[in-house]
Amino acid sequence: MIFPLAPFHFVILGLLHVAVGLWFVNPWLALVPVGLFPIINFLAALPPGSRYYLPVITRGRPGETGVALTFDDGPDPRLTPHVLDLLDRHGVKATFFVTGAKAQAHPHLVKDLLKRGHARGNHSWSHSPFLMLKGRKALKREVEDTQALLKDLGATPLVFRPPVGITNPHLWRVLLEAGMICVNFSCRAGDMGNRRTQNLAARLLDKVRPRDIVLLHDAMPEKAEAAPLLREFEALLQGLQARNLPVKPLATLLGREVMRSESARAAEIFYDHLAPDYDHEQFCTPVSVARRKEVALFEARLSELFQGRKRVLEIGAGTGIFTLPIARKLAEEGGEVVAVDLSGRMLSLLERKSQEAGLTNLRLRQGAIETMELEGTFDGVCAFSSLEYVTNLPGLLQRLAAQVEPGGIVYFIGARRSLFRFFTQVGNAVRQGLWLRARSRREYETMLKAAGFEPVSISSHLLKCVISGGMLLEVVARKGEVSR
Repeated sequence: MIFPLAPFHFVILGLLHVAVGLWFVNPWLALVPVGLFPIINFLAALPPGSRYYLPVITRGRPGETGVALTFDDGPDPRLTPHVLDLLDRHGVKATFFVTGAKAQAHPHLVKDLLKRGHARGNHSWSHSPFLMLKGRKALKREVEDTQALLKDLGATPLVFRPPVGITNPHLWRVLLEAGMICVNFSCRAGDMGNRRTQNLAARLLDKVRPRDIVLLHDAMPEKAEAAPLLREFEALLQGLQARNLPVKPLATLLGREVMRSESARAAEIFYDHLAPDYDHEQFCTPVSVARRKEVALFEARLSELFQGRKRVLEIGAGTGIFTLPIARKLAEEGGEVVAVDLSGRMLSLLERKSQEAGLTNLRLRQGAIETMELEGTFDGVCAFSSLEYVTNLPGLLQRLAAQVEPGGIVYFIGARRSLFRFFTQVGNAVRQGLWLRARSRREYETMLKAAGFEPVSISSHLLKCVISGGMLLEVVARKGEVSR
């Protein structure tokens, strides 16, 4: 399901087409795009804000008025404790991108910065400046070994900063598999790892702006003294205060968590970040074309399918676009809805909405439906554009069949495999790094029958034409009297 696409992949495809075209004109000319390819790759990877290989965050979300301080390359017993004391005196919280090797050598410092309320990020194991020249296996080992160590020391980072801020084609897949995002920086003083610290504060204050992620270091070169550097850090904090630029935790600046006690899935991280703006995106952007059609189909079926139901399971409830109307319908006869979603933030918004609506018949469950243990039976199961994330849908339907009562309904609206849908799948792979699975009518029929559900109707909708049979499938099925 992890299928990360980036501008890098489209450059490959474009140059390949150019090379093939030039081959028929003059075979020697075909070497020109081949020669340009490594040059483009090298130059595109150098800027710390480059999104050539993967999405990279370098600034806070729009509207933020503060800045975030980040410290790289530590922990260092000669400097990190003094930095922590300085931050405590100013009441400032920072994010420390630590290396695995130094964290293993000084675990007490890693625990201490967490205890003092600071966040930790993953900065690779060895901090090799040539790490991005290595293969995927080496990169994966550097990231995952550091993750495992930091998890044992108290919390799992959700953010990774590559050494020197340079990325490569393998990094996005590695980060997705580890449940992480890439966070670089937008403001730095060129301190060369604290080898050039004179007037460091002045250089930063000349360029710092709201929403900046500021790069500093808490590692000391050999024979260097900490006192002059600490004075520069002090001057920087005082200067930011004088400029009315509050120092905020990185999580606050980004509007998303940067670490947690357990590892997270790529889809969970994506939707946690999207949650505050999810409803706006669903109804006030081009995405609304598909979502509004789903809502219209659902509203036409609401009374027919959910009247008299006692317990309904919704997979991928999100912020409750469909959950709340179902809950209102079931509340009329004392029924309840069990709403499942990967994103805790989405469920928090749903909980708030349900409280405002006075609904008390919602049960919220966070986690992956494929592995979650569900209690009791259901007389209805529904999902709206969420089964695309399920890697083993036949297996899930088999599991659900054991918990759906005879005569219970299954109601899905999801992606139909088609030409137009393919392009939206490509777009999603660029955006989320995940290939969301679209399915055909026949696939749904086969899976449902194998699980013991009898298809009632499967209909196509949205952008139906000669070359495309539609982008959405509406599926209604019913559980037979005897499960197969």
